[in-house]
Amino acid sequence: MQVKKAVLLGFIACFFAFEATAADMSYTNAEIYTKMCSKCHGLSAEGNPAKKGPALNDQTAHELEISLYDLKSGGLNQSSGTEHEVMEHNMKKIIEKGMNYEPKSMAEYIFTSFNSEAKYYKKTTGKTNYTVSEIYAEMCSKCHGRNAEGNPAKKGPALNDKTAHEIEAELLDIQSGGLNQSSGTEHEVMEHNQNKIEEKGMSYTPKEMAKYIEENFLKN
Repeated sequence: MQVKKAVLLGFIACFFAFEATAADMSYTNAEIYTKMCSKCHGLSAEGNPAKKGPALNDQTAHELEISLYDLKSGGLNQSSGTEHEVMEHNMKKIIEKGMNYEPKSMAEYIFTSFNSEAKYYKKTTGKTNYTVSEIYAEMCSKCHGRNAEGNPAKKGPALNDKTAHEIEAELLDIQSGGLNQSSGTEHEVMEHNQNKIEEKGMSYTPKEMAKYIEENFLKN
């Protein structure tokens, strides 16, 4: 009887010790980033070449979210033998310390805290009606530039040298699934981005968007 009681008390002690530890394992995204991620990616997500940690402050929330999901899934979309495996190892260490997090919320934290362009984008929750200018500023400018000047780092071509007719034709093709384009090009990325725009409830017609871009950004 004494043995059973001792075992039970030992179990209860372990249980409450576990509960106390679990209670301490509640961290905000900011705490997790500062304690763990900043070691390789920098306190302001500026990167750390000495640790081979890339900058994160030049990525969109969507790009960050995809990378974080991939890390948690074991790098299914990455080749082996790269720094990605180091990141998978680090991810396991973070989880072991009780610092688990949701990729979407962490991506939003990094983006809104460290990306200088985050201030140009608005939260879309609850809103259903958007002007073409709002859609361009929040979504299209990420790859094509705030003034449609293009963004080589994102492989986003300039649009300020195209007529409304040319832009409209491209947008129609993107919305139709790229029927006039070959596969394996940046065009497929645009189709993916188009889906993201629609998921946010940002509907527009190619004609009105093309007209907006020409009237506001076309170089003389």
